[in-house]
Amino acid sequence: MKKLLLLLVTLGSLCSCTKDDEQAETIAMRINHFQNTGIGEAAMLTLLVQTGDAIGTETWTKFYSTIEGFDYEPGRVYDVTLKTTPINNPPADGSAVSYTLLDITSTQEVPDETLFDIDLKINGENFITSDSGLQLLNQIDLDCNALCDELDTRLVNQDFVVGTFKRGANNALQLVSLQ
Repeated sequence: MKKLLLLLVTLGSLCSCTKDDEQAETIAMRINHFQNTGIGEAAMLTLLVQTGDAIGTETWTKFYSTIEGFDYEPGRVYDVTLKTTPINNPPADGSAVSYTLLDITSTQEVPDETLFDIDLKINGENFITSDSGLQLLNQIDLDCNALCDELDTRLVNQDFVVGTFKRGANNALQLVSLQ
């Protein structure tokens, strides 16, 4: 009887999987070399990502979640493999999926002269802060060059402002033009 009980316990532990493990999936994702702004629970910086058939296209999507185990560094495009797991009872305005880094399959350095667009104001929500110099959400230093006055005017008078940037020293962003 003890042998049968031991056999059943062993088989049970070998076969036991949590419901989350059964629902977990592995996906490929590409992460862009710069972050953009977005509005989730509050104004925030988002990664720009591609998944599925969008990988390798010009289409990037704002990613409002975090990736456990991933340390993003600006100036690099990442190809990663992630485990996605559904979250039971996610918080309001929170993701229904958790993301965990399994592997960084490649990284590509992007030249500092590469131009890219960042939303500086969306629907009246201004992402430019000036608590300690001009910054994007108190996180990324901005150099507005000769466009500082025009930037101030647009931020006051327009509901949508987009800036074109290139990477500067110490990952600061240099404003090249405004849209």
